[in-house]
Amino acid sequence: MSSKSDNKPSTCGNRRRSSATKEDVKRMCPQQRARYLAYEEPPKEAKTWMAMSRQRVSAWESSAAGGKRQTPVGHHHCDDRDEEEKRRQDLIIGQLKAAEARNRVRQMRLQYRNMRTQEINLMISCQSSAQTAVRLELLLPTEESKINTIDCLDKLQRKRVEEILDDEKGLTITRR
Repeated sequence: MSSKSDNKPSTCGNRRRSSATKEDVKRMCPQQRARYLAYEEPPKEAKTWMAMSRQRVSAWESSAAGGKRQTPVGHHHCDDRDEEEKRRQDLIIGQLKAAEARNRVRQMRLQYRNMRTQEINLMISCQSSAQTAVRLELLLPTEESKINTIDCLDKLQRKRVEEILDDEKGLTITRR
């Protein structure tokens, strides 16, 4: 711990923070300096700049409030046209964001398929023999085939298939 005879600021609470000199502040580590300066009064120049910015903000707020009608309670309301325009813009922005998300998903799917195809082709090309390469190529198709879920059987064909499946002894398909 530093004693009172040192010219360094103490963090134990014995000395007041405002008693540190400029040299003491320069010697502090950056974190300690930031903590110390957070409670100091800002310089006069900074105070004037802050006052000027407050004036600009209050002038801007008063000019913005002048163009809108006020209710007796004092709340500001936009015109009906402005509200309708804002709703329309929000709807358009939502549609654009949804389209961008769909496009990102589509791009990710395409990238995944391309990477998968490249990996499978690399595995096939690295096989030691042509026979194992062909076998692997048949087991791992590079392009996914679309599964057709549409029923291609008519009623008579479906009835015949169900009869064959229900026949446990195989009498309908076994010939003697």
